[in-house]
Amino acid sequence: MRNWWKSDRIAFNQERLKISFLDGLGRRAESPTITAGTSSPDVCHIISKLSQGISEDSLSQILKKSSVGLTAVIDGLRQLQFIEETDIAQPVVPKDLLTGKDDRLTWLGHACVLFQTSSTSICVDPFLRPHIRWTERDLQSSFSDSYADRLFFEPYGPQVPQLSPAELPHLDAVFVTHQDIDHFNLGVLMMLPEDVPIIVPGYRGHHMWEVNLRAVIHKVLGKRRNVICLKHGETITIGDVHATAFPFFSEMPSSLKTSWNCYIFETKRSAIACAADSAITDSSVDFLANRLTGERKPFVLCARLIHSGQKPAGYRDEIDSVFNFTRLWPWYTPIWDLFQPVEELGISENRFRTLCRRTNLRFYMPYAMGTAPWYRISDVNDPLHVPMANLSLRDLQSLSLKLEELSEGSVLFPGKFAKPVPLASA
Repeated sequence: MRNWWKSDRIAFNQERLKISFLDGLGRRAESPTITAGTSSPDVCHIISKLSQGISEDSLSQILKKSSVGLTAVIDGLRQLQFIEETDIAQPVVPKDLLTGKDDRLTWLGHACVLFQTSSTSICVDPFLRPHIRWTERDLQSSFSDSYADRLFFEPYGPQVPQLSPAELPHLDAVFVTHQDIDHFNLGVLMMLPEDVPIIVPGYRGHHMWEVNLRAVIHKVLGKRRNVICLKHGETITIGDVHATAFPFFSEMPSSLKTSWNCYIFETKRSAIACAADSAITDSSVDFLANRLTGERKPFVLCARLIHSGQKPAGYRDEIDSVFNFTRLWPWYTPIWDLFQPVEELGISENRFRTLCRRTNLRFYMPYAMGTAPWYRISDVNDPLHVPMANLSLRDLQSLSLKLEELSEGSVLFPGKFAKPVPLASA
């Protein structure tokens, strides 16, 4: 049989595609939607232009040239107050993200980081939420002195800084680690300029549990998008940054291999590894150490938590459930693999020690675990609700003490939300 896997997939019916708009300020009970269907590339083209700012004349020209009638769509967005007039002379990008000549790293919530040099800006796993008007209920659930968030935001409270995709600085590239929507978010990608290269993992068609991210982007956002597949071991150069993909482990049972990526970003002055939700294995440590051995430039590891190294008996999305249908893995996992030991997400204490010994690991950023007020909205019926694990203040304090035990030179990443941290002098 040839291509037997093609009949064993969930079909994507683009004719039923809708684009939802999260209303953080109006806090509507339901998100307004546009039934885009096969016209989604045309709709996304206009949304991208609007997000970056466009004159009325330019908007009129786009509407005239469009192969589908979108005037009613624009009128509807105006009525919903999703389109507003602004003074283009007033910059929307925070000043901190526009200044600086050294290599610098900025945490933008969850697994989203911004790596900038004097000439290049790269964003990884952008999952930015809309600006939010907090309700009384939110104030009870989203803010607490027991949350690690209170150390990551300044000021902390209902006046916390927020950042939308339109407020990002000019990007030279976006990197996506894997297909989960908190890392690969079409809504955020839609709002970015269409000429920004999007680097995604490779794809193997016989892996039914994988999503062809390049094909999805082209089908939904349009073929104007420059999507580049980067396979394990391959390097791409963006400005003065060299980015290399290396394997992403776990978040699937051991029998279901993936093409998902972790990345190491290197300049002559610094290096950053973004592991997202991956387990950092012995091979990961060897790869990173071999790249950086003999280099004294500061190295930052962005990863899930440091753990004992004990392997769980079988992969689970949820602790109390054998099957979880947030992913398709239960459809394809052989019975024997349900209780096979798997690598825990993050990095073990022994591997962390090894990495510290073999590299100049200066900062460890525990990330990809929410830890922002907008991930703590508790009402499950609220369109802004995102089920997300978040760090507590006690978690962070324990991590800090553990770093003191494991290494003399590595400390927690000191950055606050949307505040760049210079790396070259670390």
